[in-house]
Formats: sequence, structure tokens, C-alpha cells
Amino acid sequence: MPNLTTAVAHLLHPSDTPPPPTAPLAVQFWGTAGFRVQAAGTHVWLDPHFSRHSVRELLLGRIAPREDLVRQSVDRADAVCVGHSHFDHALDAPVVARLHGARVYGASDTLHWCRSYGVPEPQLRELFGAGETHEEGAVCIRAVRSEHSPLFLGKVPFPGRITGPLKWPAPMSAWRVGQVFGLHLTTPGGTLYHLGSAGLVDAELAGVTCDIALLCTIGRHATPRFVERALDLLRPRLVIPCHWDQFWRPLATPRRQIPGNDLGGFLDAVRGHASKPDVRVLDVGGWWVA
Repeated sequence: MPNLTTAVAHLLHPSDTPPPPTAPLAVQFWGTAGFRVQAAGTHVWLDPHFSRHSVRELLLGRIAPREDLVRQSVDRADAVCVGHSHFDHALDAPVVARLHGARVYGASDTLHWCRSYGVPEPQLRELFGAGETHEEGAVCIRAVRSEHSPLFLGKVPFPGRITGPLKWPAPMSAWRVGQVFGLHLTTPGGTLYHLGSAGLVDAELAGVTCDIALLCTIGRHATPRFVERALDLLRPRLVIPCHWDQFWRPLATPRRQIPGNDLGGFLDAVRGHASKPDVRVLDVGGWWVA
């Protein structure tokens, strides 16, 4: 796959300047499916992934969070929300929680992992996707039941649940997909919907709309009419793509697309939708400010 700097660098939108602490809404992309949502002084992290182990480590070794990399990247956190429990979504969540005293919102799978890493029980909030909401400062959090796209030969990678303590370091396969959620956030500056995997359950999204959709690009072809259905249901005015970069490369290196990912095709599909939402591709560390 060509290097992003020569193949799709022109697709990157110039980043807004960092927002003031009291901004009603700002979104920062952190690679993989990771985002920081800053809203009126509240900082909520979605699927943060900083450890980014090499291909060799992922295929042949055992992995664990790299606290030094999390420390370098996260300066403040009030909450961490995890959409599913694969390593590239959940691995670093307990580190953020322990370093900053943040609460973790996730399925029981993610919370078992957080307990294994030593996150105190009062910081854990289980998500069920049954319509419940959680207030976190200026942000209201709601989980919506979803699915992981069957992107690997028609199957979901590492299926199953994390049902108890997880001994680590462990192979990446130990982080089972678990229960899958879309994450709906309501803030003073607008609403967001985060899909960390390109799967949908249309019935669960009845009545769920957003101003900003944070949409996974890898695996979208494994979900019939993914872009069209997501935009029909959510009706966003802005789309920010995620999970297009090679998550096994360090954050400090130039971005490259995941082999087989078609970021340009995704953008064309969004722009070709009847609703004509705006779409912006943020580089790692880049901001969009309301």
C-alpha cells in the first residue's frame, strides 16, 4: 500500500487550532478509532490506542499497554468509553483510567480487562445498550447495540467474550471482541456518534441521530451499503473517518493506510450521499472545533 504522504496526504483536512478549555465542542483524532471529545471543560476519550505494537509483536509475541506512550499522549481525561474489546480499542483504556482517575464506560468484557489491570471498581461503569444514559460533566453518554463487521474472510476477528480476569502480557487474541456498541454523546456544542467498527444494527438506531459521525472505514465493504445506511439513519452534517491508518506503526511516523482500505472511496461515498454532509480527514493529533 502506498505511503499516506504520497498517496492520500492531499485528503487530510488542515487541523483547527487547539480549542480553548471552555469550547462547547471539539474533537481530536488519535489514530485507529481513537478520539478525544472536549466539551465545556469535560474530556472524554473514545477507544484510545497509543501502544501500537509492531506487526511482529502482534503476530508472534504477547502485548501489554505501554504506559509511557499513554502518558505522552493524554494530558487530561474525565472518562474513557470503549465500543468493543479488541486490543486496538480497549488495551490502553485502563491506563488512562489509572493515570487520571477517569471512569471507564464499556461492556463487561472491557471492565474485566480493566479490573485485571487494577482499575478500582468505583471507576467502572458497565454499558448495556438498553437505553441507559450516563452524565459525565458536560457530556451525556449513551451506548447503542451494534455489530463488528465480518472483515476477515467473512468473519469477525477474535470472536467471543472476555468472561473473567485477563492475565497479561497476552496474545492480541486474548482481547475478544465482546459486546459491541456505537457510542452516542450529547454535548453543549452538538451530538456525536462513534462507530469503531463498520457494522450496523438498523433497528437499534431508530430515532438516533447526530451532528457529527465518527465512522470506521476498514471493513466497510463487508457490511452491505454501510455508508449509505449509516448516513440515512444518523443524518450527520459532518463525517470524520477513522480506523484507516496502520495501527501497528508508531504515532510519530508518517501515516499509511491499512492494506485494502480505500479512504478515497469512502470519501466519495459520503460526498455522493443525498444528504451531502461535510467530511474531514484529520491527521493524528488534529482538531475539529465547533
